[in-house]
Amino acid sequence: MTDPSGWGWFGVKTVRYAFNPIHTQRDISPKLTWVGQTRWVWYPMKFSLALLITVIGSAAPVATASAANSTQSERIGAAYVLAFGRAPSPQDFTDGEKQGEVAVSELLARLQARLPNDVNLQRAVVVKAGVDAFGRLPTKSEMETPSGGVTNYTELMKRHLAWIAAHPAEYDQILERAYQRVVRRSVYPNEIAYWKKRDTLPYVLLVGCIEDWGRRNAPGLMETTGTPTISVNSRYVTTIALSPNVAAEARLAADLPLTGDAAFAAALGHNLVAPGADNIVTTGHMHLVATGADDLLLTDTGS
Repeated sequence: MTDPSGWGWFGVKTVRYAFNPIHTQRDISPKLTWVGQTRWVWYPMKFSLALLITVIGSAAPVATASAANSTQSERIGAAYVLAFGRAPSPQDFTDGEKQGEVAVSELLARLQARLPNDVNLQRAVVVKAGVDAFGRLPTKSEMETPSGGVTNYTELMKRHLAWIAAHPAEYDQILERAYQRVVRRSVYPNEIAYWKKRDTLPYVLLVGCIEDWGRRNAPGLMETTGTPTISVNSRYVTTIALSPNVAAEARLAADLPLTGDAAFAAALGHNLVAPGADNIVTTGHMHLVATGADDLLLTDTGS
C-alpha cells in the first residue's frame, strides 16, 4: 500500500486474546477467548531502525507478563481441583492472581486450610469425592467426618480408591453405574475382566474412559478394548490444561507421582493428574488435571 507522497506502509493486525485453560463439553471451541477488537494498524515504512527495535523491544515485557499470568492461572486451576474437586470461578482466579507468583503446593495449602473451619465447604468436598469415587451420592454414614478428617478432595479420593480396591464387589457396582451412565447398558463380563486387569479406577475416570472408547466404536455391539483414554472435551470430566512444569508441580503438591520413569510415562501420554490415573492416556498427550463435571451422575441416581 502506498500514498501519493510515495511513502510505503506497513500493516499489523492486532487481536487481543486471553487464555482459557478450563475445558468441559460446553467449552470445546478454541481455547482462546476473544476479549478485544481486531483492527489493522498502518505504520509508514519511512521510520528508523532504532524505532523498529524500540517497538519490538517494548512488546517483550508484555509477552513475559502474559506468560506469567497464564502459568499462574494454571496453578490456581490445579490447586482448586486438588483441594475442592472443582474448577475455580472467575472470582477465584482474580483472588488467586492477587497473591502473585505462588507455587501449586502453597496455593493448595492455603485452600485446604479453609476446610477445618467451614462445615459447608467440608460437606461439599465430601459429597464431591463420594460422587466422583463411587458414582452415587454418599450415604448418611459416609457423610460423617472421616476419621482422618477432611484434608482435601484429593486425599479423600485416595482413601476411597484404596477402599474400592479392597472390595471387588463394590467395584463391580461402580463399573455397572459407569456403563449405564455413558452407553446405557450393563457392563459385559469380559469388560469387568478387562478393567480388573488394570489399576482400580474411580467412577469419574471410568466414565471418561468409557465415553472416549464409545465415541470411536459401537458400544452397543462391541466390548471395551484398547488403551483407557480420556479426552479434554469430555462431557463428564472437567479438565484444566497444564504446562508440563505446572503439571509436575501439581503432582508433587498432591503426592501423585507417576509410576516408573516420568519422562517415559509422559511420552506414552500418561499425563492425567488425578488419583488412580497413572496408566490413563490423555488425547493429544495433553497434561490435564481432572475432576467430575456436573453431568457425571445419572439423573435418577441417588443411592
